[in-house]
Amino acid sequence: MLDVLANTLIGAALVLSVVLGVLAYLRRPTPRVLTAAVLVLAAAVLAQAVVAMVLLIGGERAQEQGTFIGYMFFSIMVLPAALAWARAEPGRWGNGVLAVGCLTLSVMIVRMSQLWGITGG
Repeated sequence: MLDVLANTLIGAALVLSVVLGVLAYLRRPTPRVLTAAVLVLAAAVLAQAVVAMVLLIGGERAQEQGTFIGYMFFSIMVLPAALAWARAEPGRWGNGVLAVGCLTLSVMIVRMSQLWGITGG
């Protein structure tokens, strides 16, 4: 797993989480630019998963490989699920769902980095 990409994803997810949380508090709808930012973040998470899979296939291993693969799979799914839910519930709660989704993603990537850093590359 690439540390630079993981750290960038964590930072972007946390920033988005704060901005979306403020919008939820202010009861504002989700601006298109933030929806686009969430989609870009989801694409970057997918890229990270592809890089991790290539490294896993190439022979590198995380200490708890099953746990790592589970985190990797669900990290790909969390933002699309949050975005779908937010689109179904526009307004305050949609932003709240996206904020929680971004916060969850950041925690998942931190945990993946910990698992990879123990014995992986």
